This record gives sequence, structure tokens and C-alpha cells, in this order.
Amino acid sequence: MYNDVSTSTADAPSAEALFATRVAGEVARQLYEEGQELHFCLVPDRERVQALLCDVDGLVLSRLTLSHVLEIAAGEPARGGCR
Repeated sequence: MYNDVSTSTADAPSAEALFATRVAGEVARQLYEEGQELHFCLVPDRERVQALLCDVDGLVLSRLTLSHVLEIAAGEPARGGCR
């Protein structure tokens, strides 16, 4: 018996989301090649997220504002941040 399986794109991410994911993936690759990674963790009150620029061994190089993280994800250099 043949079952007609229909596919729906209702749950598929938007083209914009897919593009942003590809850009962020490329940025992550570039950071890794430079010996850096972005790490995210909850701060003690667990209501905020902290972003850290680390080396590949996990040593914190800089604390970043979330707006700086978004700039990095968009392709801006990872230099700087706030300590």
C-alpha cells in the first residue's frame, strides 16, 4: 500500500534565519582558526547571559557585551570587549 507523505515548510526556518546561521557559522570557523571561541554562560542570578571571548583552551580573553557578540556574528572583528 502506498502512503502519500506530504511535506510542509511551516516549521522550516526563514531564509533570513538560514542566512544568519550560515554567517554565524563562518564567523565561528574564523574565530577558531584564530584560536578564539565565544562562550556563553548564565550569570549567578540566572536571569542574564554572559558572553566571553576565550582562547581554544578556555582561558577568558575578554568579557563581551551582547551587542558586541551580535557585531561579531555579523562579521565585525572580535577585538576589544569589556573586562
